Amino acid sequence: MTICGICANDRANRLHYPRELMFGWGESFEYLECGHCGCLQITRIPEDLARYYPQDYYAYHPPRVKRLPRLIQRLRALRTRHFLGESQLLGAFFALFSRRPEHFQWFERGRVTLETRILDVGCGTGRLLLKLEREGFRHVLGVDPYLQAEIRYDTGVTILKRQLAELAGPFDFIMLHHSFEHMPEPGETLNQLHRLLAPGGTLLLRIPVADCHAFRKYGVHWVAWDAPRHLYLHTVRSLHLLAQQCGFEMFDVSYDSTLSQFVTSELYLRGITCQDMPSRYAGGPKAAFTRQEWRHFARAAAELNRQRDGDTACFYLRATGSTHNNHPPPDPDR
Repeated sequence: MTICGICANDRANRLHYPRELMFGWGESFEYLECGHCGCLQITRIPEDLARYYPQDYYAYHPPRVKRLPRLIQRLRALRTRHFLGESQLLGAFFALFSRRPEHFQWFERGRVTLETRILDVGCGTGRLLLKLEREGFRHVLGVDPYLQAEIRYDTGVTILKRQLAELAGPFDFIMLHHSFEHMPEPGETLNQLHRLLAPGGTLLLRIPVADCHAFRKYGVHWVAWDAPRHLYLHTVRSLHLLAQQCGFEMFDVSYDSTLSQFVTSELYLRGITCQDMPSRYAGGPKAAFTRQEWRHFARAAAELNRQRDGDTACFYLRATGSTHNNHPPPDPDR
């Protein structure tokens, strides 16, 4: 493939050859970097792609399942309503004793309530959905076609083993947490998500972004490359173009990269894979760097997010013409 699969550009494209480094298999894969939209994309998807998702792949680890007493569940729901912006005196009191979880930042932009119909696509064994159920959300559903079998937890949370085309909607808030980059047909995926999204609903895509400091610094050793599992690594421009093609508009972007963009990339640069870690550093990744280096990585990650140059971001999309949110659209050429 010499033509970009997102914008059809065939000029000034470059090829890169990152290796599989998570499990240390070392195979190299050819990726195209589009000279126009900047999207990184694998030129040939392995026929045996499932081989790169072994049984111990992190997304399929069994989650912890907890059943809370009914009274505790009700109090947590009050706290959740407070976190969602509803006026709840008792909920505000309980919120004083807990930290506001990250996902309420996502929900703010989608105007989510406890009654919102939420779909998590590519959710693995449903760890986040189980947490949302404990916080009072009742209309949550997960879907992941790569599960061994459908999962029905006794808490009421269900994870379906289905393709998006087999799913019926509508859903008010659809979220993909680092699963979109694994999908071989991003345009068709967005078309299906458009079909499933209720009028006025919000689509959240949390993905790595290729137009970032970490890619420029580490190249093929950038941790988020994750060849060959990550098939498309978008830029703001390429995702903006793809969203428009599929009937979406991007109404907000926020950056949420972490120090992993430095820690793991530095280890890859040294030739140390995730499998090598226990034998090289008995204390795990923390033993590989000094305290000063860890502090530097954390400060640098936070600063890059402020500069909109971090290596992961949250993209908020709505169907074109929707008036549910009133955020100005981001600049795709930032």
